[in-house]
Amino acid sequence: MGRKYITHLMENDSEEHWFVTIVRFLLILLFAYTATSKIIGHHRFIFQMELAPVPFIKSVAPLLGWVIPIIELLIVSGLLTKRFRLPGLLASLFLLIVFEIYITAMLLSGLHLPCACGGIISKMSWRQHLPFNAFFIVISLIAIFKHKKNKSDLYQHPSSGHSDNLSRA
Repeated sequence: MGRKYITHLMENDSEEHWFVTIVRFLLILLFAYTATSKIIGHHRFIFQMELAPVPFIKSVAPLLGWVIPIIELLIVSGLLTKRFRLPGLLASLFLLIVFEIYITAMLLSGLHLPCACGGIISKMSWRQHLPFNAFFIVISLIAIFKHKKNKSDLYQHPSSGHSDNLSRA
């Protein structure tokens, strides 16, 4: 691996790397904050889920009261570790899409129920939640594509464009 490969890595460390890092940071803040709020206000979180117009959620609210914040904290752990960065981004995207579907169901129900998100985010209306979540969905998607591109670029030798066996280094 010569000087060109190191230069390639340094160039690759610029825009794409920083974008993914910023998105990871935002997702870590979001999920750590909401998980902590849900754990601290656990009984309120369960009660608010039991008010939901979705029968399935009502019946499993006590279980979801623990499962959701644990999943959020696992996502945070994944986003913090290099090995699980991509699975963390993918899990973030999946969970955000599930939340977006739930928010849409709440809006379509016509009921004015409180949000079970936790913390200051629970002060947002259901209509405010849609663009908020959509923003995180979009930046998560972009970060996943940039992360995958950045990772695949690391296996390309900068001068030849052919795959380079990193074990030779």
